[in-house]
Amino acid sequence: MNKYKTFLFLPVFKNNKFCQNRIFNQKNLIYRSYETRSLVEALDSLIILEKIFNINIPKPSTFINDKVVNEIKINFNLDEIDLIVIDCSLSPIQQRNLEKVFNKKIIDRTQLIIEIFGLRANTKEGKLQVELANLSFQKTRLVRSWTHLERQRGGLSKVGGPGESQIELDKRMISSKIKQINKQLYKVRQTRKTQRKLRKMDSSLIFSLVGYTNSGKSTIFNNLTSSNVLVKDMVFATLDTKMGLVNLPNKKKIILSDTVGFISALPTELIDSFNASLEELFSSDYLLLVHDLSNSNVEQQSELVFNTLIQIGFTHEELKEKIINVFNKSDLNSNMDDIQIKFKNNSVLTSAIKNNGLKDLKIFMESLVDTNLSNVIFLVPQYSSKITSWIYKNSYVIDEKYSNTGFDGNKIKAKISQERLNSFKYNFPEILVNIK
Repeated sequence: MNKYKTFLFLPVFKNNKFCQNRIFNQKNLIYRSYETRSLVEALDSLIILEKIFNINIPKPSTFINDKVVNEIKINFNLDEIDLIVIDCSLSPIQQRNLEKVFNKKIIDRTQLIIEIFGLRANTKEGKLQVELANLSFQKTRLVRSWTHLERQRGGLSKVGGPGESQIELDKRMISSKIKQINKQLYKVRQTRKTQRKLRKMDSSLIFSLVGYTNSGKSTIFNNLTSSNVLVKDMVFATLDTKMGLVNLPNKKKIILSDTVGFISALPTELIDSFNASLEELFSSDYLLLVHDLSNSNVEQQSELVFNTLIQIGFTHEELKEKIINVFNKSDLNSNMDDIQIKFKNNSVLTSAIKNNGLKDLKIFMESLVDTNLSNVIFLVPQYSSKITSWIYKNSYVIDEKYSNTGFDGNKIKAKISQERLNSFKYNFPEILVNIK
């Protein structure tokens, strides 16, 4: 497959009033340009031309001023490129006018990321979510200036205006399609809701891996769950949410989920469309926030992930209770002393690629499991095999002893979650339970 020959435009906003996101200022140019190149490469594109230019006041019609346009036309051979990527958000009119000016296909940062998500989505749910994001984005691209799309005049009046334009038809079709997808995603949400209830009935806690894209989440997931999720040194290498079982010491188990990675200036359309997947985070007992220690911008990446979690509906207090920081890629850099991030006191150092620190992470998770379990003693009469079987299946049995003091039966000492304990009391109300 031939790669798109791409011309990358990197605008730098000089006026904070017009800066779309602080990543687009001069201070973040080096980090941001590296990130954007990774995004373009993830689209199976080859950057053959690149231009950095300053933006004081964006021109409403073309975003960039005529001087920059002429400079590009004079100094660059546009015949050899297939695509122009402008690393910021463009209005529909700006995008259309720039395509006329350069006579080339142009996409902005939002469309670039949506296109990548489209390539990465494998499940039906993932494809629906990407299609929803794309339709929401494309709906704003239908600008009212394409007069050749208007239908011929109709009706009886000689002075009647144009009939329904093709743009209005397209908007109606897109709106109808959006409604259909939302109905399908609603069914997905209901299914997920049922699955979450079933998981909550289990004694296992749920941990979710979150973090900046390419921080090593999938490698950690594979090592802990013995899975084979795609791992690649590329942004958004995996997209669809994965779930797996992790065996902890002392026969304890937890459920681990791997979610899509975040990135700077993540399009609102994607955040809104991926609510069905992101809802999994809210049902999690803990969030393993994975940081790339080898990245010099680890603090900025951490802040972005934190702010995105706030944006999708978490409160600061919830995140304080849920977040465990996992400093990954310690084989490339093990110094985290000078790093300033939120809730740093809850931290584990790992190198997933070298399989270092994962045992410590398991021990840390086991300690969290223990804090969420109650120590109880079940007083089970003899020959109650059904009850004993339930206890062994739904709790962590520590000890079982026969006793004829006070009653004739077995004392089963165990650790159990509150949900399962409530279920036991409901199903076997006649059985005595002592909570320690």
